[in-house]
Parts: sequence; C-alpha cells; structure tokens
Amino acid sequence: MDEDVSTPIKLKSSDGKVFEVNDKIVSLSKFLKDIIDNNRELKQEITINQVDGKNLEKIIEYLKHHEIEKPKKLPKPLPSSDLKSILSEWDYNFINPFSIGESIDLINAANFLSIEDLVSLVSAKLASEMMTGSMDEIREKFGIKADMTEEEMQYNDKYPLD
Repeated sequence: MDEDVSTPIKLKSSDGKVFEVNDKIVSLSKFLKDIIDNNRELKQEITINQVDGKNLEKIIEYLKHHEIEKPKKLPKPLPSSDLKSILSEWDYNFINPFSIGESIDLINAANFLSIEDLVSLVSAKLASEMMTGSMDEIREKFGIKADMTEEEMQYNDKYPLD
C-alpha cells in the first residue's frame, strides 16, 4: 500500500453493511492488508463474510482511534481484575460496556481479521471477568457447564494437583 496516498476502501460485512475506510486503517489488520497487497486490481470493496456489521463497526472505531494513538502493550498476566488501572482511558471506555457474549463475538472477529492489539484488549476484558468470583460464579457468567460429577469435584478438592 502506498503510504503517501490514502485510498478509500469499502468493507462489507456479512449482513451487507458497508463501511468506507482509508487504506491506512485497513493496514492495521494483517488479514485485510494482505488482501489489498496481493490484489492491486481489487475494486476497492472487500466482503468479510465472517464479521457482522455490529462488530465491524466497533472494529473500525477501534482502528480509527489507534491509527493515531498506538495502543499500549498490556501486561501478561494481568496484575488484577481492575482494567481501569492498566488500560488507557479510551480503551477502558471502549471495552468496558461489552457483555461477555459481545466480547466473545468481538474477539472472534478481531482474531479473524488479525488485529492483535484488539485481541489482546478483549482478552484482558475476558480475563478480568474470570478473576472475580468463585468457580461456580465464573461458570454461570460464561455459560460453562461443569463436566465433572459432584463426586469428582469433591475428590479434586480433597486431592488437588499441585
């Protein structure tokens, strides 16, 4: 992609929503950058069948912000469940309202589009959710069914793997 000239590119979501962005925004996604770089005669519209309009809109919002302000690297593992203390104010305000289900949808879309910084941000959100509450509360929060019987769980409590 030519770094000096910004070319408008249309991104079409799985549900037919079209978003116009510049090629500098697109270059922040390894997946989209590779498509553009390998198809110079592309008609400047890319259909992304794996990402719906709601998630594509959020991804574009994130990319537009971070085109100017590069995201800071997040500590791994997270030092605490308090995201506000480790994220920039913008990233915190962006990710905090997402439910667990919305976060999972967004991380899947960001992963598909190879946007590592957004994957890290959403991963941090999900990890912070897992840091609070008991195992039963976490299972309920994430809709995870226990795959062990009550007897097996009691045995594991009595003889934990260290």
